[in-house]
Amino acid sequence: MRAGSTAPGAAASAAAEGVHGAGVHTISALLDLAVGRRCLGCGDVGPSWCDECLRGAVDVHHRATPCSTSVVAGSRYRGTVRAGIIGYKEHGQLALATPLGRLLAAALMAGADADTGPCAREVLIPIPSTRSATRTRGQDHAYRLARRAGAVAGLAVTAALRWSRPVSDQSGLSVLDRRANVAGAMVARPPAVEGSRAVLVDDVMTTGSTLDEGWRALTLAGHRVVRVCVVAAVDTQRALAPSDRLR
Repeated sequence: MRAGSTAPGAAASAAAEGVHGAGVHTISALLDLAVGRRCLGCGDVGPSWCDECLRGAVDVHHRATPCSTSVVAGSRYRGTVRAGIIGYKEHGQLALATPLGRLLAAALMAGADADTGPCAREVLIPIPSTRSATRTRGQDHAYRLARRAGAVAGLAVTAALRWSRPVSDQSGLSVLDRRANVAGAMVARPPAVEGSRAVLVDDVMTTGSTLDEGWRALTLAGHRVVRVCVVAAVDTQRALAPSDRLR
C-alpha cells in the first residue's frame, strides 16, 4: 500500500465520538427550526442531519485504488449518505456540508495516528471540481467539505490542485477508461510550507482513478502525501448510476 495503515478499531470509535462532539450550535438549530428543515435520516424537524443519525452513518473502512493507494472512507455511499451527497452536490443543499464534513473528519481521525491524532503539519488538499462542474453547481463542493472537516480536525486546507485539461464525465466509463480519462490531467502547486504533509481528500471514491491522479500530481510537485480520505466509498460490486460520478 502506498499510503496509510489499517486503523485500529479504537480509531473508528474515536471518529464516531468526534462526530458526536461536533454538535449543532444553538443558533444553527434555531435556524433549522425556523425554516422547517427535517433530518435526512429520521425525518424529525430540526437540523438537516441530527447527531444521532449522523453517528449511525459513520462506517469507517478502507479501500484501495487501481494504483494500490490506501483510502480511508468515513462511510458507505448508499442510503442516507448517498442521498446527502447528491443533495449537497447536485441540488445545492449547502446545509448538508457540515454533517458531510464531519463524516470526512471521521475518516481523517480514523486514519491518523491512534495516539496523537492528526499531525499539525498535515494540510488537507481536496480534489478540485472541474470548471464546468463549478459553473453548474456554483461552488467547488469538495473544497467546502474539506474546510468543514478541517475545522473539526484542526487542519488547514489549501487548493493546491487544478485540472490542466478538460476531462469527460466519468459516469458509464469502465475502470480502465476512467484511468485514461484523467491520466495526466492535474497539476499541483509546490508545498507552501516546507515539511508539510499532504492529506488528499474528496467526497466520493468510485474506482479511485481520480484520487490516483491527484496523488501523482501532488507527488510530482514535491508534496509528501501521507494519507487519502473520502466522505464515502461506492460499492463497486453494484452497477453505477449516473449520479455516482466523481466529478
